[in-house]
Amino acid sequence: MKKKILAATLFVTLTATAFAGKNDNSRQMLSDLEKAIKNSAQVQWSNTGDYKKGMFSFNGKSVSGFYDFDNGSLIGFSIHLVGNDLPQDILSAVQKKYSDWRIADAIYFIDSYGNANYFAQVEKGEQALALKVSNGHVSIYSRMPIGE
Repeated sequence: MKKKILAATLFVTLTATAFAGKNDNSRQMLSDLEKAIKNSAQVQWSNTGDYKKGMFSFNGKSVSGFYDFDNGSLIGFSIHLVGNDLPQDILSAVQKKYSDWRIADAIYFIDSYGNANYFAQVEKGEQALALKVSNGHVSIYSRMPIGE
């Protein structure tokens, strides 16, 4: 359901890299996550035809690392966000543009180059949207049916 929607959104994100401005924080986070997945004994690995996914915990958050299935190169990391994990400026930008929608799920995605973006799934009635939030700008990333 929601995880499938976010997984589909993430897959699209992975195949069409979402560029944002690099900053020292996202590059440091990328470095920390690369070390964590290599050194963690509790990574749960799974495969699809397109990528290899390693799920692990980092600073109390659920993180997924994605690697190219064919050559093993890093695609990026997705950090699952819950509750008040979204920074206030990101939350405000989404709520301003989609005030009558409910935020159902969110992720912070850092690609292998250190580019980072927030993605939020919002729902209203039978509609669901995946939103990309970058530099205070909110855009529709994809439209999705609810309940799959």
